[in-house]
Amino acid sequence: MTRRARVRGGAAAKVPGGGLHAQDRAAPHWALDYARRLADRHPAHHRILIQTSMSPTGYFHIGNFRDTVCAHLVHRALTGMGRRSAILLSFDDYDPVRESQAARDPELAGHGGRPLAVHRERATRICRTYLAELRDVGILPADADEDGRTPSGSRWETHYQFERYRSGEYRERQRRLQRDAGRLARLLGKDDGRDLFAVYCLQCGRNDTEIHELGAAAARYRCRSCGAELTASDPAAVKPSWALDWALRVAHEHIDCEPAGQDHCSAGSTMDRTRPVYDHYLGRPQPVIVPYGLVRGERGDGKVSGSRGGGPYVRDLLAVYPPVLVLWLYARGNCLSDFRLGFGPGAFFGAYDAFDRFARAVPDRERARVLWDLLSDEDPAQRAVLPGMRSVVGALYAHGGRAAPALRHLERRHPHAAGEFLAERVRHAQTWLRSHGRHRYPGTAVPTRTGPAVDRLIEQLRAHDGPGAPHDARTREDFREIYGALFGTAHGPRLDTLADALTPAVLADALAAHRDHGRRPLCGEPLPTERPGGPSDHHDPVLQEAVPHAG
Repeated sequence: MTRRARVRGGAAAKVPGGGLHAQDRAAPHWALDYARRLADRHPAHHRILIQTSMSPTGYFHIGNFRDTVCAHLVHRALTGMGRRSAILLSFDDYDPVRESQAARDPELAGHGGRPLAVHRERATRICRTYLAELRDVGILPADADEDGRTPSGSRWETHYQFERYRSGEYRERQRRLQRDAGRLARLLGKDDGRDLFAVYCLQCGRNDTEIHELGAAAARYRCRSCGAELTASDPAAVKPSWALDWALRVAHEHIDCEPAGQDHCSAGSTMDRTRPVYDHYLGRPQPVIVPYGLVRGERGDGKVSGSRGGGPYVRDLLAVYPPVLVLWLYARGNCLSDFRLGFGPGAFFGAYDAFDRFARAVPDRERARVLWDLLSDEDPAQRAVLPGMRSVVGALYAHGGRAAPALRHLERRHPHAAGEFLAERVRHAQTWLRSHGRHRYPGTAVPTRTGPAVDRLIEQLRAHDGPGAPHDARTREDFREIYGALFGTAHGPRLDTLADALTPAVLADALAAHRDHGRRPLCGEPLPTERPGGPSDHHDPVLQEAVPHAG
């Protein structure tokens, strides 16, 4: 499980970019490969620190989340090996507000070029929202407060870069970088060391400045925004470029590992160009980089981006999936690969189907066991016996969208799955139906005419006294006719599920109500007469949308 990460017989990944992308594909999971590299590099007593960093330009979306998940999985792999490890979440709120964003976001109007943290209420709200999501998904530990701050010795740290720069935390290292600007420029292939820094103007606070003289003690500059010509004697106002800022923090915080998007790891990228700084200036190895691919939407070639807002966000995933399934979506494939996330029927039901197969495979397959241990400390057996999401959605349809009677029906059909995990699955199904499922299956587009398929099913249901619904050689058009009569949709839950939940007689009455009176009692339209002694669970159902027929 924790074998050394070496290239054996061509096991390492052969991908563009060389060393930064090389992996030992024989390892049970990529997180174990990177964890083994770190364990081999550092002595047993060393606490291995993994940084995940991001700039709060807007709410962090499901693409940003991949950075933190990669850090979390490597951390779990290290602790599983018995090594000391911690995660450092760094909010880069000392980065400047982009002028383009300030122009289109009323909340940032007038803040272009100033540090993101200057709009303190906005930056705090964004960071706290992400931390709350990390807590809900099980990544942020319980000892962290709402700002992610933890007691000394915790396995988690949260840093705010505006706070650390302005407090003088990096002052001495900054002075050395300013002093050695010429040398650093040569190592980074720049002509002028002054181009590696930008001053936040002491008069207007913007970073649209031109440095005329730079030394260890001061930076003399001219501000293009307000015209001031001043000297910044405090390094806190002199922000290094991203490449130097990263190297400074790695050295100061003793960072050993950091995930990064593959665009930061290709030839000529920041990770590639900064190697000479580590080798010939800092005199320490570059951190172990965990490169990862893009998170794409359900359709199209574009990546998920939050630069213009709109998400989706981790909280959107948690609304319809349990935390362990959310983490599994990110961990199941190779970190180098792009993958898609979406909320349409194909993505939603496909994710649950695949996760359920994975949970059932954990006892018998080594790689499945390894992955489960990286994801969760809970017993997978409790999820392996849950009914499929298609059955859960079908039960909700059969009970007018109400969770309580649907849950009771599922508990009777799946007695080993009773409990909090089944109730959680019903809640997620109900949330999906009310949000993403609602707009996928409008009933108005389906003809309402009934024909022989409905007539034949009514007769069969009246005579049926067994479980489920009577089987027949029904065609696609037959199902369209049946679901059109019941729900005004082209698709719907399994007929077996409907018959078990409603009883064959009630299902026959619902079909007859539409055939004879044009009513749909399962969508809130009452039957001409209520069945005497009928189950109370079926009174006044609310309108529900259909789901793809499954079987």
